[in-house]
This record gives sequence, structure tokens and C-alpha cells, in this order.
Amino acid sequence: MKKRKMIQSNLIKNSIAAYFAAIEIHNKPNIAYRYETVTLLLMNAWELALKAYVRKYIKNRSIFTEDSHTISADVALAYVTEHRNAIKPNSFTAVQKNIEEIEKYRNNITHFYCEELEPYIFMLVARSALNYVDFVKNYFSKDIMMDDGLFIMPLGFKLPFCPEDFLSKNSAKYAASPESRAFIQDIVDVIKSLKDDGIEDSIVLGFDIYLESVKKATNSDILAAITSADQADATFTKVTHAHFSNDPNAQVYNMNDEGFRENWKYTHDDVKRWAKENIRDFKQNPLFYTIMGEIKKNPDFAYTKRLDNQNAKSAAKTFYTDNALEYLREQYLKRANIQN
Repeated sequence: MKKRKMIQSNLIKNSIAAYFAAIEIHNKPNIAYRYETVTLLLMNAWELALKAYVRKYIKNRSIFTEDSHTISADVALAYVTEHRNAIKPNSFTAVQKNIEEIEKYRNNITHFYCEELEPYIFMLVARSALNYVDFVKNYFSKDIMMDDGLFIMPLGFKLPFCPEDFLSKNSAKYAASPESRAFIQDIVDVIKSLKDDGIEDSIVLGFDIYLESVKKATNSDILAAITSADQADATFTKVTHAHFSNDPNAQVYNMNDEGFRENWKYTHDDVKRWAKENIRDFKQNPLFYTIMGEIKKNPDFAYTKRLDNQNAKSAAKTFYTDNALEYLREQYLKRANIQN
């Protein structure tokens, strides 16, 4: 492998490793310094990915300085933003602003220790995680969510989660320190600035009531909600359960990742391994894929989690229940005998 491609390959490989570490740490139920660590790792993932992009696509820019060090994350971000926006105006601006807000938190974290800022950091980190998945998929052909299926989940506050609930002026009053209030206001100011520039891609993200989708609010949605809520106290909604079915008699499942995996336990690879161990004379043949196609259509057997339900190209992964395994075994043996 040529040196240029080897450096690019190592940058993106290490970047993805940092991203996975950030998501795994974020989703741990109990861990100290959650967002201190997550923002550090996520910024490291972005820095390496941005440098890999410069190395791959921007031939008139170097990731090395005159003293043989690599450029800073800020410089790499500026290069990539300039390059992407030259191809399509303002296409990367919201991504840039999101990264800059996370960097502000990381750089000023000592001022925030006594504050309840988890929702604010979460909505930035969740948006950034989704941006990152799209970035490495679009520019490095690496669909990391399909391979590993890691989803960032909102921890430490109530669901469903709406950015508007936390960005109104009244909710910001609960931040005591001037630094925290300034940070929250800065998020709002960036949203307003993007809106004024005609950019509806936001720097924040929330979750709606359906597990398969995220709340993809535009800047107009957020600002309208903030304005209308300015005269009232902040509202925090408690929702503890959600239905995966429209049937009101359906079983109810907790809306956290752990609760979901208690029922939809198996990935596609898990199903194949189980089949090899539990189905006589099993082969990964057309019959297997025909039955799997039937299973995917049955909500009692399979469920597909998608990061962004409004985007058909968004990363998604299907999970399967114990009932799916039993159906697979029954149908495979039955139809294999018929064919023989």
C-alpha cells in the first residue's frame, strides 16, 4: 500500500475505534465522567476522520505542518468545511457548528461540573454521532452501523426527548453559573444563525416516541417552540413506556436499548450461527433466505432499528426474537424435507 493511502487508512481505522469507544462509554448505565470522556473520544474520532478526508480528497492541502506535526482539529475542520461547501453551499456548515459546540464544552468542562447539562450535551453528541456515521459512509464507504449496530441512547433524563424542552429561556434559568448559561445561549444563537442563513440542518437531535426513529427537528421547529415557550415554565414530560405496535393490547416494552434487546436478542449473524448449531443439515441456501424474508415481515419475529426514520438511506439493523428462531427451524426442516 502506498504511504498516502496507508496513512489515510490508519487515520480512519483509528477514528472509527474512537467513535465506538465513545458510544460504548456513553451507553453504560452507570459511569463517572460520562460526557467528559465521551466528548473527548468523539472529538478525537472527528479529528482523525477530518484529516483522513483532507488526505483523500483535498490534494492542495496537507495534514502535516512544516515541523512534521499534523494540523490541528480546527484546521482540518476548516479545510473540510471549505471543500464540502464549495461543492454544495452550506452543506457542511451545520456539521461544522455541531463539532465546534462540542469542542467548546470539552475545552471549558471545568466550569460545568456543578451543572445539570447532560440533556444539552446529549443533543449535541447524538447529532454528532449521526453526522459521523453519515460522514464515514459517504466519503470512506464504511457502513459502521450495519456492522456493529451501536445506537447512542439518551440517559439520565426523561423520554421522549425534545430539544425545545431544554432550550427555552426559562429552562436555561436552571443553570446557575454564567458559563453554563452562556453555553446554552450559544447553542440557541448558533441555531438562529443557521436559520438566518437558510440552513435547516440542525446541530442538535432528540428522540421521539418510536424507537426506530430520532426526532429530526429543523432549526425553524426548534426556534418556533422556544419562542412559544418563553412565557411559560419549562415542561418536562415523563414517558416510561412505548408501544412497538398500534395494537393497544400489545405487550409494552421499555424504551431503552437494554429492554429492547431482552426481546429482540439476535442479529442476523447470531441467527446464522444458531441455525448451524440447531438445525439438522442446515445450509445457508436460497431456502434460508426465503424464510428470513418472511421473518422480517412479521413484527413478532423481527424489528428493524433505523437511526433516522425520515431518511431511507439512514443506517439500520434488524434484530430477531426467539420466536423467529423457532419459526426458522420449523419451516426449514419442513420445506427441506418436501424438496428432498
